[in-house]
Amino acid sequence: MILSCDIGNSSSSFGIFEDAKYNPVETFRVDTKKISTEQDLKKFLSKNTAVKKLSGICVSSVVPSANPIYENFFNKIKLKPFFILPEIKLNITLCIENFAKLGSDRIANACWSHFYNKNSPEKKFQIIIDIGTAVTIDSLNKSGDFLGGIIYPGINSLANCLYESTEKLPLIKINKPKNLIGTNTESAIQSGIYNGILYLIKGFVSDICDFYGVCGDKNIRLIFTGGQSSLIFNDLNIDAENIIDEFCTLKGIKYLYDINK
Repeated sequence: MILSCDIGNSSSSFGIFEDAKYNPVETFRVDTKKISTEQDLKKFLSKNTAVKKLSGICVSSVVPSANPIYENFFNKIKLKPFFILPEIKLNITLCIENFAKLGSDRIANACWSHFYNKNSPEKKFQIIIDIGTAVTIDSLNKSGDFLGGIIYPGINSLANCLYESTEKLPLIKINKPKNLIGTNTESAIQSGIYNGILYLIKGFVSDICDFYGVCGDKNIRLIFTGGQSSLIFNDLNIDAENIIDEFCTLKGIKYLYDINK
């Protein structure tokens, strides 16, 4: 069994995969800040899986301070973790500046999406939309060229920013608003952030399609992932093939582990 680890800024996700398969048999999640020592990691993993049954570890991390915890813990139990880095073997071409700084989660998403595309009946231009602490919108052509992307604060990041930057605005949990026009402060914030993210994604996707000369569901595939993609997915209604895959990053990490063995 292979453990795939996606260490994010707010939360970390884990998936258990059978050796030759890409649908996780088990997944679990934890706030990233709760794993601050090797002992924390040991306790967390022991509660969720049989560590002794693991034969491989693969890790994507956008939190460099967390890396030594994972590396040291797994090395002690004779499982050298494989970290996703731009210099490893990829199935895509990175057509960007300074790709050494590209987030490993974005690499994993793009590599899995291209693998998915190659095995699909219809090969399409793909836009990968990951909605978490940040919203990332990355473009990948049919040939597997990673063309670059867009980074914007995520839903909770916007809510926190509004709260921390003002004296009177409250910190609220963002859900789908009942109406476009808020009738009190809380509902106005709900609408502003929720609908703002919707309009942002729709606008960027439209402009990306115009820029690259692609349009319609026969030519474009949108892949949504990230912890909050399910919150807004049904309200996007973009003219494209729309897919939501909450395990896209974990699958990409496992795929990269496999092709780099």
